[in-house]
Amino acid sequence: MRRHIGVRDSKQIDAFISYSRAADSRLAPSIQRGLTRLAKKWYRIRALNVFRDQTDLSASHALGASIEEALTDARFFVLLASPAAAESKWVRREIEFWQRNKASATFIIALTDGTIRWDDEAGDFDWSITDALPRNLSGYFEAEPLWQDLTWSRDADRLSLRHSGFRDAVAALAAPVHGSSKRELDNEEVKAHRILTLIGVLATAMIVILTLAFGAQYWLAAVAKDQADENARDATVMSAIRRAQDELANASTGYDVSAYQWLGAARSLASRPSTEGAVYNAALAAAYSRPNLLRVTEPEPGLSEGLAAMTADGMRIAFERKGQPVLWSPHTGRASGPALESRATKDSKLLALAFNRDGSRLAAAYSTAIVLWDMRTGRRINEFAKDANTTESVAISPDGRTVAVAGGGLRLWDTSSGRPIGKPVTATGSWVVFASDSRKLAFDSLNNGGSEVRVRNVEPDDADEVALPYPHNQISSIAFAPDGRALAVGTDDGRLRLWNPDSGKPAGRIMSGHQGAIKAITFGADGSRMATAGDDKTIRQWDTATGAEFGFPLTGHAGPVDFIAFSRSGRELVSLGEDATLRRWDAMSGLRRTRLGTSAPVALAADPRGKNVAVGGPDGVRLWNQETGAQGATLHLPRDVGVESLSYSPDGTSLLIVSADGLRVWDGTTARAVTLAPSTGPVSSAVFMPHGKQIVVGSYAGKLLFQDLDAHAVGTTSASIDIACPPAHLTVSQDGMRLAYVCDGKGGIADAKARRVRTFSLEQRVTTAVFSPDGRTLLLGSLDGTVWRRKDDLNTFVAVGVHRGAVRSVAYSPDGNWFASAGDDGSVIIYPHGSKLISARISAHTGPVAAIAFSRDSGHLVSLGTTDNAAHIWHIFPDPLGELCKRVTYNMSESAWKDWVSDRISYQDQCAGKPRAERSREEQ
Repeated sequence: MRRHIGVRDSKQIDAFISYSRAADSRLAPSIQRGLTRLAKKWYRIRALNVFRDQTDLSASHALGASIEEALTDARFFVLLASPAAAESKWVRREIEFWQRNKASATFIIALTDGTIRWDDEAGDFDWSITDALPRNLSGYFEAEPLWQDLTWSRDADRLSLRHSGFRDAVAALAAPVHGSSKRELDNEEVKAHRILTLIGVLATAMIVILTLAFGAQYWLAAVAKDQADENARDATVMSAIRRAQDELANASTGYDVSAYQWLGAARSLASRPSTEGAVYNAALAAAYSRPNLLRVTEPEPGLSEGLAAMTADGMRIAFERKGQPVLWSPHTGRASGPALESRATKDSKLLALAFNRDGSRLAAAYSTAIVLWDMRTGRRINEFAKDANTTESVAISPDGRTVAVAGGGLRLWDTSSGRPIGKPVTATGSWVVFASDSRKLAFDSLNNGGSEVRVRNVEPDDADEVALPYPHNQISSIAFAPDGRALAVGTDDGRLRLWNPDSGKPAGRIMSGHQGAIKAITFGADGSRMATAGDDKTIRQWDTATGAEFGFPLTGHAGPVDFIAFSRSGRELVSLGEDATLRRWDAMSGLRRTRLGTSAPVALAADPRGKNVAVGGPDGVRLWNQETGAQGATLHLPRDVGVESLSYSPDGTSLLIVSADGLRVWDGTTARAVTLAPSTGPVSSAVFMPHGKQIVVGSYAGKLLFQDLDAHAVGTTSASIDIACPPAHLTVSQDGMRLAYVCDGKGGIADAKARRVRTFSLEQRVTTAVFSPDGRTLLLGSLDGTVWRRKDDLNTFVAVGVHRGAVRSVAYSPDGNWFASAGDDGSVIIYPHGSKLISARISAHTGPVAAIAFSRDSGHLVSLGTTDNAAHIWHIFPDPLGELCKRVTYNMSESAWKDWVSDRISYQDQCAGKPRAERSREEQ
C-alpha cells in the first residue's frame, strides 16, 4: 500500500543524516531544513522528522545511546558522501549499525565531494576510483544504487529551496522517504502552495472576525503562548540532558556535580511524559556511571585553597585560612566545630597540618613554631619553637605525646614540654608516620639516586633502624597497618607493597594499578583491606592478604587525590582531592567484583534467603557470600559433565543442578543424584517449583514431568504434559500456576487455572526466558540480541530491548519493579517494569555475560562474566534523581541558571532542601 506524503507517526524518525562535520558542517543543516520543509502540509510542523547529530563524539570510543536509539528508530539513512566522511570512524560506525539492522533499500547517498563509480562487472563500487564512500559498504548493495550529485552546492547562496537546483536535489532525496516519485512530490508542493494561498485569504477574513471577537483572539493567543512556552521548556530540558551527558562522558573531568545539577534542572522543568522519561533515563545512566559514589561535598569558596588535613575516619577536615587552621564538616560543606584559639606566633608561614589517629589533636608546623590544639574545645594545648629547617610534613603520635616533622631531617618533640627528643636524624625525605602503639615511626629518605623507608623506635636511646630499600623509585606515601605489624609503601610509579617493619622483609607481592604516584594509603579497621589514592585521580581498594585489587577503581575527582580514609564502620570511603571536593563512596555494596576462580562460568542462581550466590561451570558449582564475596562450599563435577543450569528450592536449602549426566540436588554439603523413572529418558532442563520439594523436568522425549522428590532425591511423577519438543528453558511464576517452556524458536505457556497450553513461536532462536513474579508477563531473549515481552492481554511479543549480540539471560526482580537482560556484548540492561524505554545500559564485563540474577531484596543485581571470570554486584537505583540529589551539596547558583539554563525561565531548585550556591564552578 502506498504511503501518503506527510502521513506518519510523529514520534518516528524518517531520516538519519550521517556526515563529516569537517566537510559538510554547512551543507548538512541545509539538507535537513530542505527535507523538513519540502512538501510540508500546512497543518504540520515539518514534512519529515530528520535526525542530524550535532555533538562531538571524539571523547567517546563508541556510539552514544541517543545515536543508537535514533538509528534504531529511523526509516532511512542519508549519507553525505565525501572523502572526509569515508575516513570518519563515527560515520563508519553509524553505517555498520545500519548494515546490521536495516535493508540496503533504505540507504540513500548524496555525493558532496570526491568520486563514486560503480563497476557493473564486479557488481560493486570501483574502489580504485571511489573515494567518497567507506570500504565497509563493499558488497552491501545488490545493484547499483542511485545517488544524488551535490558537489556543485557548496556555495552558501545555493543552499536554499528557492534555488531550483538545490530544490530539485532535495526532492530527489525526499521522494523515497515519502514513498512517492519526485513528480508526485512536486505536485504535492504545488498543492501545498495553493492551500497556503487560500489560507492567506481566509486569514484576512479571520482577522476581521477576530477584531470583532477580541476575547476569542486573546484566548487563542494565550494558548499559543502557552504552547510556545512549553516547547521552549522541552528544548531547555533536552539541552540540559545533553550537557549533563557530555560532562559525564569523560570519567576524568570531575564535573559530575555540575552534571547532576543539570539533570536536576531538567527534572524541575520537564512537564510531558516524553521529556520526563528522557530525564529519568539520563539520571539512571548517570547514577550507574559512578555507582559507588554516595556524596560530593564542596567547601565554601576560598576555604580549600591552602593546606589541609583529614582525620583517620574522614569525619573532620582542617583547612588553612590566612595561616590559621579552620575546622570543616564533610557533611554540611561548611566550617564546623570549635573555633581554634589564635596562635601566639605571628608572621610565620604555615607549612604542614596533621591530626592524631583519633582526631582529638591537631598539629600545625609553621616555619618557626609548632602549635597543638585540642579538637574538643579548640583551645591551644601548646606552642613551642621549632628549628628553621625545611618542613614537608608533620605527624602526631596516636597517644598525642610526640610530634614529628620530616623534611630537612627528622625531628621529634615532646608535646607537653616542647623539648626536642634526641638529636635530629639526617634524612632528606618528605613523609613521617607513627605506628598505632606510638612507639615506632617510619620516614623516607633519598639514597644514592633512589630512596628508602626507615623504621625506628621513638625513644632516642633505641636507635636501631630497619631500612626498606627502593633503589629505583621515589617514596610517595607511607602507612602503618592498624596492628603495626605491616607497613604499606607507595611509590611515584604507582606501585604498592607491604613490608614487615620489624624484619625489613616484604610481606606480600607488589600491587600495581595506579598510573602515577600513590598519594595516600589507608587501612580498614581490621587491616584486611587497604585503599589508595593517586595522582591519576582514582581510588583503589586492595586485599592485604592476597594483594588482589578489590572492586573497580573509583573515578570522579578532577585532580590528584591527597587524602583517603575508611569510615568507622568500614563500609564507606572518604576522599579529599585537589579539585576541592570531598567524596564519600560505598566501599562495600555499591559495586563489587569477585574473581570466581572457575573457568568459563555459565550458570547463576541467587539464594532466596539472600545469603549465597551459586555459580556453575565446567568443573562444578561454587557458593559465594553475597555480602562479602567470600567463597563457600564447592561441589566438583567430572570435567566432561559440567553445569547447564541451576535452580534454588523455595526455602533456599537445596540447589538443583542440571548437567549432561542428569540431575543433582545439593544442600551445600551433600549432593544426591535425582532418580527418575526409566521412561523419563534424557533430561533437557529442570527447575524447582515454588512450593515444597517438587520439580518440573523437561525431557528430550517432548514431555514436561512434575516430580515430587523425597528425602533421598527419588522422584515420583505427579503430572505430565506432552509438548512435542525438548524444552531447553523452563520458567515458573511465583505462585506456580504458570509454566513457560522454550524449544529453540517455539514454546508454550501452561496455565493451571485455565487447564490449557498456549503455544507461541518466534523467527529467531530463543536463548533464555523468565516470568514476572505475578506470572502475567513473559520475557524472552533471542539469538539476534532482541528482548521480547508478552503480557496476558497481548497475543504477540513486543521487542523492548536490543543487545549487540545474543541475549544470554533475562531476570525479574522479586518485587516485580525491574527486569534486566544480559548478552554477548558484555552489557547488562536494566528496565523499569512496564516501560518500553531502556533505563540503563551498563558495560558490565569485558566479554559475554552468561547469567544475571536479582538479590532477594531487589536492591542488587548479580552479573556473571565468562571472559573476565568474575561476578559483579550492582546496586539498583529505584529513584535515580533522588540518588543524584543525595550526592550534591548545593543547587546551582542563580547566575549559573541564567547563563546556562535559561534567562527567560524562572529559577527552579534542582534538589529540595539543598542550599543554592553563591557562585558557580566557572565563576570561582
